[in-house]
Amino acid sequence: MKPTLLSSPLISFLVILLLTSSCQPAGTLPHVPTPCPTPAASPYPTAVPTQSATRTPRPSPLPDYTRKFLETLPASPNSCHPDHTADDIGVYIYDLKAERELVSINADVPFQFASAFKAPVLVYFLSSCHQYWDASSPEWKEYFQDAEAAKNVEQFTSPEYERKVAEFISDPKNWKDVGKFFAEHRQIVNGAGGEIDTRYFILEKVYGMIAQSQNIATAEVLLFIQENCPKQAQIQVESQCGDANAITNFNAWFNDFSGITYENGTPHRGLFRWDTVIQNTANGSEEITLPTFGLKDLCVTQTAILNCDPAFIASNTLTARDFFRFYYSLYIMSDVRLRSTAFNLLAVDEPGPARGYLKNLTRSLPALSFSKNGHAFFINGSINTDAGIVRYKGKDYIVVTLSFNALSPMTMLYGSYDSDGNPVGDPGLIQMLLEEYSSTP
Repeated sequence: MKPTLLSSPLISFLVILLLTSSCQPAGTLPHVPTPCPTPAASPYPTAVPTQSATRTPRPSPLPDYTRKFLETLPASPNSCHPDHTADDIGVYIYDLKAERELVSINADVPFQFASAFKAPVLVYFLSSCHQYWDASSPEWKEYFQDAEAAKNVEQFTSPEYERKVAEFISDPKNWKDVGKFFAEHRQIVNGAGGEIDTRYFILEKVYGMIAQSQNIATAEVLLFIQENCPKQAQIQVESQCGDANAITNFNAWFNDFSGITYENGTPHRGLFRWDTVIQNTANGSEEITLPTFGLKDLCVTQTAILNCDPAFIASNTLTARDFFRFYYSLYIMSDVRLRSTAFNLLAVDEPGPARGYLKNLTRSLPALSFSKNGHAFFINGSINTDAGIVRYKGKDYIVVTLSFNALSPMTMLYGSYDSDGNPVGDPGLIQMLLEEYSSTP
C-alpha cells in the first residue's frame, strides 16, 4: 500500500542520482503572454491574482508538516542549524491560495544558491528592458522607431517588419530561435544579403540562461541590463556597497522587488560576485572566466558556513525565505504581460542542466513547475538548489530547497530519478505532502 506523509514515519534511502551539469554558482498564474497583435491560445489558466476577503477557513486543524519532515530527515543535537538538521538544508513550502506556510526548516539560514538566482535575473531583465521584448510598451515603440538603433535600415523601422517581429517574440519559447528569425528577415540589397537586425539578440541569451542554464549568457544579461537599460534598472545603491555595477544594481533590484530590507551595518545576502565557473567540456572540466569577472557588491558579505564548520565558508548566499519572497512578489505583481512572460520561460523543461528536482517531480505527478534549479560542486561538496511555483490539482505552492553536501536528504525530499528524469522508487516527502494536502477540503 502506498505510504502517506502522516502514516509513514520513515522513508527508506534510495539510490542517489546526481545530475552532473555544468551549472554553477493569491491567485492563479497567467502563463502565456499576450501576443501582439494576435493573442495565442493559452494552455494554462490566465486569471489575474486576487485577494479574497471572505475565504472559508478549513474545518480541521492543519497537520504540522514541518514536524513530519523533521521526524524523517536526519537530525543531530550538535547541528549549528536552528532546526537541528544533520545536513546543510533549508526548506520552505507555502500554500498561495490559502496564504499560509506549510513547511519551514532552517528557512532563514544562508545557503549558496547556484543557478537558482537566474530566475530573479530573468525578472530583472523583463522589468528593466521592456523595449527589447514587450511590443505593447511605449519603450518598445520608441526604440523600434529609433533609426540609429536600426542601423538606418528603413525596413527595420517599417510597420510590416514591426508586426512580424512583435508576433514572433510574443511567445518566449521562440526566443531560442531569435538568430534564425532575424537572419531570415534581413535587409536584401541587390540580391545579396544585407544588414541583419541584432537589436533583439539578447532574447536568445535570456532563453539560454533559463532553459539551458548557460552561465556566460547570465553574465552577459547582467551586463546588458546595466549598459542598455540604465533608466529602468537603476535603483539607489548604498555608497558603501561600491560603485554601481551589474552586480550591485541586480542586488538592489532584487531586494526592492522582493521586499527584503537590512538594518544599517547588517551584512547583506545576494550575489557577491559572478567571476568564474567550472564547466564540463569535450576536454574535461574547465574553468571559465565570465564577462562579469572582477565586479563585486561589497555589501553582500553574509556567508554560508559549510557543514557547520566555521573554517569553511561560501559567498553568494540567500535563504529559503528570500526565494519565497521573490516568487511571492512575482506571483502577485500587477504587470500581467511581464508575469506571464516570466512564467512561460520558467515552465520550459528541456533535457539538460536546467532540469532539476522540481521539474522532475512535477513531470511525474503530473503538475506544472515554474522554477529554476541550481547545481554546482564546491569544496568537495555538492550544491543542490531548486525554487519556484508548483501548480498541482488547482492549487499553487511556492517550494524552495537549498542544500550543501546533502544528497540523501534531497532524495528523501524529492525521490530519485533516472538520467531521463523518470522517477525511480518511492515518492519523496514533498510529493507526499502535495498529494495529501491537495485532497483536503
